[in-house]
Amino acid sequence: MGDNQGGGRRSPRFLRRDETPMPDLPLPDLAGLWALLWPAVTIALLRIGDVSLNVFRVVFVVQERRMLAALVAGAEASVWLAAAGIVFADMTPVRIAGFILGVATGTAIGVTVAGKLRLGMTTVRIYADATHVGLDGRPLDLGQQIAQEIHASGHGATVFRGTGLNGPVDMVLSTVRRRNAENVVAIARDVDPGTFAAIDNSLHPAPALVGTTAGRV
Repeated sequence: MGDNQGGGRRSPRFLRRDETPMPDLPLPDLAGLWALLWPAVTIALLRIGDVSLNVFRVVFVVQERRMLAALVAGAEASVWLAAAGIVFADMTPVRIAGFILGVATGTAIGVTVAGKLRLGMTTVRIYADATHVGLDGRPLDLGQQIAQEIHASGHGATVFRGTGLNGPVDMVLSTVRRRNAENVVAIARDVDPGTFAAIDNSLHPAPALVGTTAGRV
């Protein structure tokens, strides 16, 4: 007690005879952990790549783009073989988990990217009320007006007369590239804000649109 008050220094702590020293905690073996995980990470990345390529291959096959489909299929097979070779060399649970995770992630990425690129064709279905009349009492013929505006924008459109829940309707069909579908809907709603529109998915290009810019039907 006197030593602590005088010099401000504490006396060293001595172990009692019945007291055991604290063992040193072992440092994690980072090299061993990486050696265990790197094959799984590599497998996951390879599978993400080949499954994403698979999505595009299917799109190109449906669109009958034979050369692109063949090139993508070759790349897909090469990446798959690389991933499968690592798995089959030593089928540990960690590598199998990487394989499964890569398939799931690659599917999600492939579908997302294909959706962003808006590959393929789609059919826009526009329904306009055919009972509207102008100030002079004559029918406005909104379906024909919408079709004319779509034609003016460089796309094809066909008008059909039908009967809906509330009476006669004009159905305008326009098959365009997916990236242009929203523009066609906007054109229709500029003519008639109350127009109902639906967009169908179709990856196969219509014969009348292949190799053309206007593609009028």
